[in-house]
Amino acid sequence: MRFDGRSGAGYRPLAALLGLACLAGVAACGAPTSTGHLPANPTTVQSRVHAPTAAASASAPTAASAAPATTQPTAPASSRAPQKASADEVRVTVAPARLPAYTVESWTAQAAGPVRVVTGHAIELNECATVRGAATWQQTSYAGSGGDSAILETYTFSAATAADTAYDAVLAGMRSCQATSRALQLAGHVTPDAVSKQTASAPDAAAFSRTWTGVEGVSAAGPQTNHLYLAMSGTTVLILHFDELASGTSVAPYDVRDDPAVLSMLSNVLADQASAG
Repeated sequence: MRFDGRSGAGYRPLAALLGLACLAGVAACGAPTSTGHLPANPTTVQSRVHAPTAAASASAPTAASAAPATTQPTAPASSRAPQKASADEVRVTVAPARLPAYTVESWTAQAAGPVRVVTGHAIELNECATVRGAATWQQTSYAGSGGDSAILETYTFSAATAADTAYDAVLAGMRSCQATSRALQLAGHVTPDAVSKQTASAPDAAAFSRTWTGVEGVSAAGPQTNHLYLAMSGTTVLILHFDELASGTSVAPYDVRDDPAVLSMLSNVLADQASAG
């Protein structure tokens, strides 16, 4: 039984990371800075920006501090950041009010990163899933009023078959994310408490959540719930993720029963992009 939106069924242990981030040389707002020729050999870079720690201030972020710090990739010394794509590349945009948990997070969009050529790079979304085979990659980050973060990522591929393969690979990684997360916890001497699940499905779209005590690395350390959404149409794959960190407040957690509406929103965004193109 397949574990994706196209099958419309199935519950498998998995986890959503919140994977959002940037490459080497990426500014805190999510925009890569340094450019250069791509390395001859494929490299893996992290798509995720470190989420704030549980002790982060609950005050609204300022212009100077809203964007989280970036995670440096572990790539061969000879590799360089992906090249900036042409200025006429189509960007996918989502208004902050359309993101999940907006009534609690009051998301504010940060400066969007440029469209990057990433041929030859594998983009690590989280501890469980990686995007491979993309031609371009672009990110928009969002800051929550309480210190949480969200990132929308747009991947384009040379052909629909390549997009489909990448989409399936992310789903396959998420299927085993609970086991992957617990193994990381054991290795990090953290009680293995990760619980993950698929929260919604739609044609060519799926949503996941993971609640666990994070192991610092791709994720922030400490108690948290990570949400990941992906949708595909033609040669484009959208991935949206956000984190809920333990803040010590009485704010109710995000209700995943709203996730079908999030998938519908992403599918509509893709449809709008296709019609505009």
